Amino acid sequence: MNFSAPEPAPTTAQGGPAALCSALIHQTRMRSRCWLVVAVAQQAAPLNPLRRLLRRPPAVTDARYEAWEVDVEAYERASPRVELKESPGAGTGVFAAQDLKEGATATEYVGLLAECPDTRSGDLALYQSYYGENWRKYCQRYEIGLTGARVADAVGRAKGGSVVAGSLKTTCNVDEDLDACVTRAGEGEYVLLGKVERATVDEGVAQLINDHSTIRAPSHLTPSEGSLRPSDVDGFVLKDSAWPYPPVAVDGAALRRATQEYVSNIESSTNCALVQATIGSSGLFAPRIFAVCTRDIKKGEELRLTYGAEWWLAQLRRAALAQVVSCAPSPRRAAALEAMIRAVEDVSVDARDAQAAACARAGCMPRAFVQPLERMAPLDELLADDSWQKILLAEEFLGAECVVDEIYADAFQPTLK
Repeated sequence: MNFSAPEPAPTTAQGGPAALCSALIHQTRMRSRCWLVVAVAQQAAPLNPLRRLLRRPPAVTDARYEAWEVDVEAYERASPRVELKESPGAGTGVFAAQDLKEGATATEYVGLLAECPDTRSGDLALYQSYYGENWRKYCQRYEIGLTGARVADAVGRAKGGSVVAGSLKTTCNVDEDLDACVTRAGEGEYVLLGKVERATVDEGVAQLINDHSTIRAPSHLTPSEGSLRPSDVDGFVLKDSAWPYPPVAVDGAALRRATQEYVSNIESSTNCALVQATIGSSGLFAPRIFAVCTRDIKKGEELRLTYGAEWWLAQLRRAALAQVVSCAPSPRRAAALEAMIRAVEDVSVDARDAQAAACARAGCMPRAFVQPLERMAPLDELLADDSWQKILLAEEFLGAECVVDEIYADAFQPTLK
């Protein structure tokens, strides 16, 4: 008998399990087993090491953030959707007063829409005029910068938007017609300083939404004697928002770990984003900012943003700088504080990419607004006797706490691995 050789069975690359089954069907003895071959091949495919290697992760984009829209009309018709309550360990917090769906407009960010000062001296004058005797508490650029198209992070300065130079009326009230507010406005640089005193849910309280966590990097030293304990210092942590900030003593490895932990929690712990409103069919951006839910939020659940790792790292750097400026530290202590400042800046740079990706996945902030801290000038230049920066810093850090034992000069290890 003349047996013709069967044609080679097609490989997965030539058509996969279905093509393999088709070839096997032509062989009578194998027909009954075809289903088994296909099932095994389909089960084995996800486990193929080469397929796992070649599988590309999905591209990271701002699509989730860009999808959010503010429904101003629905928001203004509704009763307040949030309430203010005590947040454990974080002072006042903003909580959902009802179940909120993903994409819902929860509350407005209310404050002073002000021209962006050209100098740091102008910055301080603006804070003094708006926040009064508490201006030092907010002068670390805790505000929202508007781009005319997006909302910047809490430590940035943005160009574009709407404000009239020299105008006495620089606020956009909640009950003001949006067209009137935008018509009054012109292109320029401006910031929105948050209203924190006598804030009410009727006007909007997005400016009081807490971050999902802080950056904690506790000191590991225990002094045998002294006026401070590690629990008093608690590393770089600002135990509360009151000025003066506590003294600083922390090791670099702990700072890096704390920053990585903060970034890793952005996606799971944030549930809202700050979004700029639009008006009209042309989609003109209005100088009004709202908190939009990035996932379903249950009644009673606290609203959480991310201020960005840079906001916290900036505060930690300020706490170290305040001691250098105001406390006349010994050369050994001053060197440790400056090394700490540089390490803070390095950690900020290192965390940028992972943080931007986390914000994109969470839909809580555009990636472009995740920017590392700018490196400060050398402190011997910044604090030279004839430096105007030193004068401003001395005013800004007036009242900084300076009771720091020398043992803390060795608490910081600047090598970050």
